[in-house]
This record gives sequence, C-alpha cells and structure tokens, in this order.
Amino acid sequence: MCWAEDEAQARRTVYRLWSNEALTGELAQILPTPRHFEQATQLVTEDMATESTPCGPDPEHHVQAIQAYVDAGYDEIYVSQIGQDQEGFMAFYEREVLPRFA
Repeated sequence: MCWAEDEAQARRTVYRLWSNEALTGELAQILPTPRHFEQATQLVTEDMATESTPCGPDPEHHVQAIQAYVDAGYDEIYVSQIGQDQEGFMAFYEREVLPRFA
C-alpha cells in the first residue's frame, strides 16, 4: 500500500522504492546484487510497478485490495506503507480503512 494525499505522488513513490515488485518470474529472487536490481527495474514502468498496489488517498482502493484477501478466506492480513509518511498512513487506515473491517 502507498498512502499519500496525492495519488500521483504515491505512484511515484512506489515506482521509486518498490519497482522490483513488478519483476516477472523468479527474476526478483535470483538477482545477486543491488546493481542487478537497478538494471532489471529499468524494464519496469510506473504503471507496471503500481498495477497491484493501492496508491493515494481514496480509501476504496485500499479497502478493495484488503477485501480480496478477506473474500479468499484469509483471517489475518498485514499491510505496510511504502514510503516515509508512516504517521499519515496509520491515521488514514485508522480513520478510513480499518473501521470497514471491524
């Protein structure tokens, strides 16, 4: 997840910090050095990096992502913020997302 007050900013953060998530197959598991990750992630676009990551201030995006796991039968789901604004993320989840699953 990447919460930010602006969706474009959140998308840029995910692309900058977590683009390796969009690497296909086993590639992300076999690269031996950070330099190799940097080279491989040059193949990843912002759209690819954010395709499966809820980004921005719309609680519906975050709720839908969690709901998919609830619907699949998971009873414990962990989320984390990609980026530095941990306090903003926690306040947003406390106020806008978690009450929907109480």
